[in-house]
Amino acid sequence: MKVTLDDVRTLARLQQLQIPDNELENVATRLSTWLTAMEQIEAELGEAMNNVDPIPPVFPREEY
Repeated sequence: MKVTLDDVRTLARLQQLQIPDNELENVATRLSTWLTAMEQIEAELGEAMNNVDPIPPVFPREEY
C-alpha cells in the first residue's frame, strides 16, 4: 500500500502529531512498507487471522 506525503500529513494532523517536513518522506516510506507487509500476511493467512484472538493488553504490575 503506497502512503503519500499528504496521507502522512492528514494522519498526523488527526492524531495531533507534529512531524517535521524533513521527516515526512521517511514516515511515508516506513508506513507504506509496514502496510504492504501486513497485506501480504493477510493474503497468506486469509480467514485464519480471524480465528485467533489478538494479543491481550499487558498491564503494569506496579501501582501508581
